Amino acid sequence: MMRNPIPSSSDLVPPTWAVSADQRALATACQRFARDWLEPLLAAPPSQADWRGIVTHASSLDLGTMILPTSLGGMAIGQHDLCGIVSTLACGPIERAVQLTQSIPALMTLRAYDTLDVLVPHPIGDYFNGTRVIALTVPDFHTATLWHLHDQDCTPVAPLMLAPHACSLALIDSTHGGADARRRCLVVLGALSLEQWRCNGTPCAAALATINQCGAQSDSPAQTWLTNIALYLSALLSGAMQHDVAFALRYGAERRVFRKPIMLHQRVATRLADMLIATQGTHLFLHALTLVEPNISIAHVRQLIRHIAAESVELTHELVQFCGAHGYVSGLPPAARLTTCHWFAMLLMRVDTALGQLTARHTFDSTTGAST
Repeated sequence: MMRNPIPSSSDLVPPTWAVSADQRALATACQRFARDWLEPLLAAPPSQADWRGIVTHASSLDLGTMILPTSLGGMAIGQHDLCGIVSTLACGPIERAVQLTQSIPALMTLRAYDTLDVLVPHPIGDYFNGTRVIALTVPDFHTATLWHLHDQDCTPVAPLMLAPHACSLALIDSTHGGADARRRCLVVLGALSLEQWRCNGTPCAAALATINQCGAQSDSPAQTWLTNIALYLSALLSGAMQHDVAFALRYGAERRVFRKPIMLHQRVATRLADMLIATQGTHLFLHALTLVEPNISIAHVRQLIRHIAAESVELTHELVQFCGAHGYVSGLPPAARLTTCHWFAMLLMRVDTALGQLTARHTFDSTTGAST
């Protein structure tokens, strides 16, 4: 009688989980930083001096090293481990985590096309210490619109941005790139301003660098860029959901109704269980998708986007109900968790729209090419 061989424990561990000592130390340091410096911001926004101190502590994490390729002395971190780091930082106000890390999607895109050298003479660490930033931008190709997340604290230095440029991507100075654009501020999120730019055409600024497609069969630079934005925002929202559920469990144990903790009431316990299941499902979806890098399907990325955006907004709604009146009172920790996540879910859905437009364009071009 033949028996199935029992795999060794090492065979059951995905390669990306076999992290190096440096990666493990970075993850631990990020968890400690988020717990000690970002989570307290839920109680009160920081002063300018306090925020400068937080940024100084963030720069000591040396997050730029995790993105640099090994040939340049970095970790060449993959999307799976990167999403874990980003999720960890979402334990405080999500807009503050974005303020510290919004350059990540652009830097990962530049690394994918071996063009990080265009950032010279500025070291990559400058994009994590408040000195420089590559603004988070999401295009709408049909309406010539850019959704632009602007860091108001980074005004002394012209922020950079990636923008669609013909069939490629261009790294441009956003202060000149949007000179001909009609700008409208949609909302201010802490020190971030979400703006809508309506452009007359391709941003006119001279490109500091252009990223071209490597081959006809490869993903376009714009597709890679949008995928990196999608995974980044998904990791932030997934992390925020995990921290929100952990908060709900603590809150449910501490707050009492009819002489017992509210989480011991059956209806409340059921609601908590639903939130926990939704959060774990979202977490597993994100991690399963990033494990197949570099063969990440755009169709699956779009499914992930819609799933996380919907579940994040629904969880926020549930948490408001769960916290009762405290969920609506400005200045109390529950309210601080609920006021901005839906804007990032909306921005994530803009990424889905852009990916759909790119896919439709690629299909049309392929069909046209085949017919001719």
